[in-house]
Amino acid sequence: MSVEVASGGKRWGRIPDAIERSGLGRSYLYKLAAEHPGLFRKHGTATIVDFQILDALLEAAPNAKLGLDEQVR
Repeated sequence: MSVEVASGGKRWGRIPDAIERSGLGRSYLYKLAAEHPGLFRKHGTATIVDFQILDALLEAAPNAKLGLDEQVR
């Protein structure tokens, strides 16, 4: 189940879609859902992910610090 938004991307999807879209694991997505109400919705037995909220969470995440300077030496 998905709904297209004006930008052309999907607004809603299932858990496997969210895993593929974000690169995050199922357990971490459930952790995020517990911390951010509205990320998951229920439609009958289906868990639906709001990709607009998921994308905003990913955009707000800090940049990774990889420590490449130390590894190159």
